[in-house]
Amino acid sequence: MIKAVILDMDGVMFDTERLAVTGWKEAGRSLGFSMTESQLNQIRGSITSYSRILFQNWFGTSIDYDEARRLRSQYVDSYIAAHSIPLKEGLEELLKYLKARQIPAVVATCSRRHIAERYWKEAGISSLITESICGDEVEKGKPDPEIFLKAARKIQMPIENCLIVEDSFNGIRAARASGAIVCMIPDLMEPTEEIHSLCNYILKDLRQIIEKLERQQEE
Repeated sequence: MIKAVILDMDGVMFDTERLAVTGWKEAGRSLGFSMTESQLNQIRGSITSYSRILFQNWFGTSIDYDEARRLRSQYVDSYIAAHSIPLKEGLEELLKYLKARQIPAVVATCSRRHIAERYWKEAGISSLITESICGDEVEKGKPDPEIFLKAARKIQMPIENCLIVEDSFNGIRAARASGAIVCMIPDLMEPTEEIHSLCNYILKDLRQIIEKLERQQEE
């Protein structure tokens, strides 16, 4: 039974993964590198330390990862400053639904806390989030389940009663490894046969989570 919802942030709550892709491309134009779609998929949803290892495996030390990440983040920040942060369909509706029914809404994001909290504040949803854990508060990134296990412990909820909502392949793998109920809402990547096998649910948008919870109450 679902008693708490743990949400990834980028690509699930906010439509920011597309911005990150463009940001990496802008960084590549400035620094002289190019990332394939496969590389972008691998780096998506990863904490900084893991992303740095991947990046250095691909490009060696000839390209400064930290400078590339800074340029990527600069592009994303500039876009959000000019246009506001793009919310995923149904986000506010879901968070208000959970709060009204006292179902914990926890954010588990690989983004660093100062970035995540700025996004929540700009989106006006800080008061709707029960708890959170960020990428600079874990040692291992997805696909390791550490971030989700810590999220469940923060609200003192058995992980098997938590619905984890993810969009990235590494996030789905981490969610399944944690022992939680796993939900994918595809963003930039459609689920493969492997990912299908790891999910309890594959939904179109966040509103469909409300439908699942309503149906659960009727059973």
